[in-house]
Amino acid sequence: MILEVEILLLFLVIILAFISLWIRDLMSSVIIFGAYSFLMCLIWTGMGAVDVAFTEAAVGAGVSTVFFIAVLFNTTRHIKFNPWDLSSKVFAAIICSIVGCILFIGISDLPTWGDANSPVNSNVSAYYIQQAYSDTKVPNLVTAVLADYRGFDTMFETCVVFIAMLGIFILLKKEDDTAESEVVETNNLIIRVSARFMVPFIQLFGLYVIAHGHHSPGGGFQGGVILGASLILLAMAYNMGYVQRLISMKSVLSLGALGVIIYAGWGLLPVFLGQNYLDYSAWAPFLPATDQIMARSHSMLAVEIGVALTVMCGMYGIYMSLVSDGGFKKGL
Repeated sequence: MILEVEILLLFLVIILAFISLWIRDLMSSVIIFGAYSFLMCLIWTGMGAVDVAFTEAAVGAGVSTVFFIAVLFNTTRHIKFNPWDLSSKVFAAIICSIVGCILFIGISDLPTWGDANSPVNSNVSAYYIQQAYSDTKVPNLVTAVLADYRGFDTMFETCVVFIAMLGIFILLKKEDDTAESEVVETNNLIIRVSARFMVPFIQLFGLYVIAHGHHSPGGGFQGGVILGASLILLAMAYNMGYVQRLISMKSVLSLGALGVIIYAGWGLLPVFLGQNYLDYSAWAPFLPATDQIMARSHSMLAVEIGVALTVMCGMYGIYMSLVSDGGFKKGL
């Protein structure tokens, strides 16, 4: 990316960060924070981290903004000014400044940018870059690292998403929600028709991102967020009862758990065959016309489906819990 453009984006990101913290209207702060995330997408793209930019656009600028709006829907959008609260803010500013200075001091001990002799560049990264395709036949190096070489990390990250949804559900769920969800549609016909028109294309794109995540930027996490966003769009256009009839909260929890089971279960078969856990090459005898290397490639698609299922249900389940305040009757 052009240096002048990078400096401009960095300058705008810093300005938006300060404005989002300074402004008292929380709704305006959320919108500004969404703009901050969009600018970060451009920065990540300029650095060549397209997968990270994809995730930032889907999660940071998209779903996170909706989550904040859902919280504000059940709270308030204005901050009350308290003149006696100045001392705590000064104390927090001092603590942040001290921590920032410590971090800058720690940076001085790190290797210089692009140092070929640094541990990162001289050990595992060189092997990943040189051998990833021959080991897995996956052109997307990011997917090869996350879904194969670091399969344990990605599996537990999937569990974290499911636990987050389950934790929010348990904390906010109300005991008196036995009544059927209210089916309240918006009075705006344009919103409903537009949502119905866009959702199939959004979901088709989400499936494409999942299926081609090991060949191009994307994967189970990004595709799952896109699928979850399509359900959230329907819930916002038709309200909660309409989507609850399509997929209930009980089904969401079950499908989220199924995604974790798919990922963990796919790596369990090699253990019964005397191989290591998540050693995908052990699947070669069970996949038609597949050798050990292609078995690793095909297995990445299988575990990405599990990740997408959990992430989709996680994003949608968190939204449902937040916007309904745990009642699952009426939301935005």
